[in-house]
Amino acid sequence: MKKTTYFLKSLLIILILSIWGCHSKNEKEKNDGKQTDNQLLQNSQFLTIDFPGILKQKREVMISEIAGSLDYIPLEKTPKSLVGSILDAYITQKYIFIRHNGSHLLTQFSRDGKFVRQIGSKGRGPKEYELMRKFSIDEKNKLIYIHTNWTRKILVYSFNGDYVKTIKFEGVGRGYITWCRDSLLVSFSEPHNGNEPYVFIEIDNHGDTIQGVKNHIFWNSNESSRYMVSYWGQNSFYWSDEKLHMKGWYNDTVYTYDSENNIVPKYFIDLKEHKLPTDQIPERKSSKSIPENCYWTGVNESTDYIFIRFGTLWSPKSKNETEQACMFVNKKTGTGTALINNGEDYGFINDLDAGPDFKPKYSNDTVAYYFITAMDFKMYLDSEEFQNRSAIYPGQKEKHRQLNKTLKEDDNHILVLANLKSNL
Repeated sequence: MKKTTYFLKSLLIILILSIWGCHSKNEKEKNDGKQTDNQLLQNSQFLTIDFPGILKQKREVMISEIAGSLDYIPLEKTPKSLVGSILDAYITQKYIFIRHNGSHLLTQFSRDGKFVRQIGSKGRGPKEYELMRKFSIDEKNKLIYIHTNWTRKILVYSFNGDYVKTIKFEGVGRGYITWCRDSLLVSFSEPHNGNEPYVFIEIDNHGDTIQGVKNHIFWNSNESSRYMVSYWGQNSFYWSDEKLHMKGWYNDTVYTYDSENNIVPKYFIDLKEHKLPTDQIPERKSSKSIPENCYWTGVNESTDYIFIRFGTLWSPKSKNETEQACMFVNKKTGTGTALINNGEDYGFINDLDAGPDFKPKYSNDTVAYYFITAMDFKMYLDSEEFQNRSAIYPGQKEKHRQLNKTLKEDDNHILVLANLKSNL
């Protein structure tokens, strides 16, 4: 009898533990989907940026608030190195790579501005290209990826300018394609038909999908306007902390990779009333006028700051000229400031050397940079604004005066680098 009672008690305990274990497992499986987003957001230090709130915090900001010094690097002018309007740029430890509408060939300079070479040659042959949609740099392996336009393929070159290989697969027609990690690529395309499943897709060299960022804007095919737009102020990709970052035109979340190479959300630009309604995007309703208070945003980032360029959207029914401005956000505190827009210009007031206002169009972890044409630089150096502006480093202001004596209006662009302070 005692053995029977002991057996029954043991069986009851085992049964209770089994039920509790199954319940815990089921609860874990049930909550996994909910926990995943939170874990990803925590791992990526998710931040929500109050765009309208920062717009109200508008003031003149001195470049000395975020940078300790500025470097000016004139790009060497030769028959092959003439640079047209700069469309994109990337800086490595040794080189400056520039995509421009002059020769339409990727142009390579040394970090001191000396012309190195043009990458590839112009044409429609197997190893040639006439236009590029996008270029990307694998600095570790010293490789350059060029997404061409008409032939819709990826040409790979070495830093020495040697042709390496061509990547061509079925999905290459998607908007823009960039190198992301290892031998993988990421393609970007906003919805045009209203039924696209993804905005960003990570793909291998065969075109197979690895992962992606889902599209959340859908509409019936009879609504499609077939009107294709491009917002030149926006950049769908940028690099920070040695990782690719992604932001769509109509999705205000910035995505990147976590430590396990999963694509995760990193921060959200909450436009609120300044966001374009999904039923008014030109690809869906080109006949509708876009509200004037709706903005596009372009983003780049350093270790301590997020720089957000923004401007009014253009549509066939609205004005062609777009207002442009900029704000920056402290990543540690989440607070930000909008730079005062002086007419058509914006930027940090250059109190370091009295040079032109600084525009953070590009950045990496430690520097922000932009390019200014020789003509614009010379016009500024001839202005009363330059003469009357005080400088923390007057010796550098004098160097500007000396440069103005030899600078020609048709010289190549000048790269302006801001060496950023740490706010930690």
